Formats: sequence, structure tokens, C-alpha cells
Amino acid sequence: MMKLKTMLLASTVAIGLSGCVIPTDRTYYKPEAGFGEAVASQSCGYQRTKLDALRRTFDGYRVQVEAEKDGRNGVTISVSATVENPELNINDVAFDNAKVTVVQPISQGGLITKYAFQHQSNGDIWLSRTFLLPDAPYEQVIEVQVQLAPGAIIMGDTVSEEMAFRFSLTTTFDVLYFSINC
Repeated sequence: MMKLKTMLLASTVAIGLSGCVIPTDRTYYKPEAGFGEAVASQSCGYQRTKLDALRRTFDGYRVQVEAEKDGRNGVTISVSATVENPELNINDVAFDNAKVTVVQPISQGGLITKYAFQHQSNGDIWLSRTFLLPDAPYEQVIEVQVQLAPGAIIMGDTVSEEMAFRFSLTTTFDVLYFSINC
């Protein structure tokens, strides 16, 4: 009896750690080639479409952008930057929200900042902003193009370059994976 309980417990732990796989369709904003390197926004989740963000790397910093459905049937734009300069501290780095615009679709109300976060660890400074495009119903926004004007990120005496990121609304078959380790 004890051996059976041990086997059941070991099996349950193994299944829990291995995760769960669910076949599904995913509708998401797919990064367009030529606007940066496609990277995963999360370590777990969708498998075939996990490269759902765009990253651009420059000397001393990198910027990543993701467009996604907002829970209120709108579109959110997440912009994060990692500054790799041990000579700077968190007060030397800033994000100029006014220099972030959505070119497509044209927004009447502009972007609204939902979340702002800044953190410093081991010489790297991480900035993150999540914006809401308030007048953009998700199902009607086929393309999203985000423009960062020069100086959107200020790093001491250095300012970021001009950048553009483009995404297209796509629906495709995928596999959703999650586990206790994610």
C-alpha cells in the first residue's frame, strides 16, 4: 500500500512539474520582419507564436516593444528598455512618454500611460511603460506601428535613436504550455 501511494505521489509531482499543453488558436499582434528582432515576451505560454515582441539593440541599451489585446477590448503597447552602463544610476535614466506615438492606427486621444516601472540591478537599469490606445477596438486594429522619437529614452548625456516597431493582427493554430515552473 505504501509503495502505491509513493508511486501516485511521484506521478502527480511529475505531471505538475511537466506542465499542461492545450491546443488552441491564438489571435495576436505578430511582429513584422525588418522592424527588429522577434523575441518571446514570456518564458512559457504559446509555443508556435512565442516570438511576439520586437527588440532593437544599440550600443549600451536595448528596447523591446509588444502590442497586445487589452482586457477592456482595446490595445496596449508595452515598451521596455534595458540600459547597460554601470556608471549610470537609476536617476540618470528617464523615459519621455511624449516621444512615444502610435503611427498606425491614427489615435484621436493619444496614448494613456497605464503602468510605469523602473529598476536597477547589477549595473543594468530597466525601464518599462505600458500604454493604452483608448480609441482602438482590438478587432478593428489590423496593424500597429509604434514610433519612438529620438530621445524617448534619456541615459545621462546620451539619448536613444529613432525607432519604429510594426505588428500585424494574425490568427493561427498554436499550443499553449504552462507549468508550475513558469
